[in-house]
Amino acid sequence: MIATLLERQVALAGVALLATLGSLALGRAEAKEPASQGAVQPAPPAAGRWYEATVGAYGPGFYGRTTTCGVELARSTQGVAHPVLPCGARILVAHDGKAVEARVVDRGPYGTGQDFALTQALAEQLGVSGVRIVRWRFPERAR
Repeated sequence: MIATLLERQVALAGVALLATLGSLALGRAEAKEPASQGAVQPAPPAAGRWYEATVGAYGPGFYGRTTTCGVELARSTQGVAHPVLPCGARILVAHDGKAVEARVVDRGPYGTGQDFALTQALAEQLGVSGVRIVRWRFPERAR
């Protein structure tokens, strides 16, 4: 009778050990999954597809300073201050029938309610004053 009781205890201990190990393995697998498993992740922007963004202009007061991307900002600098795109990334910005290719030259935006900022020179070339909605996209690659 004592041997049967001992066998049951060993069997229960084995089951408990397996349950603990399974629980730990499941916990690790869940930790590797995204926090919002059911949420739809936005697709990265694709070349050729236009996006809308709220932008403003910046520059005066920053001329002569080096941006966070290592560009010395001048009155003639045509670029954008973007919070996410890498320094040097090229984008096409369009407004009011005009489209200009520019590079990310700084981090920004510098105004509230903006997705990114245009340098004053780029804003003037596009006819953007104040805070406006523009269209932007990555330029098509040469084939």
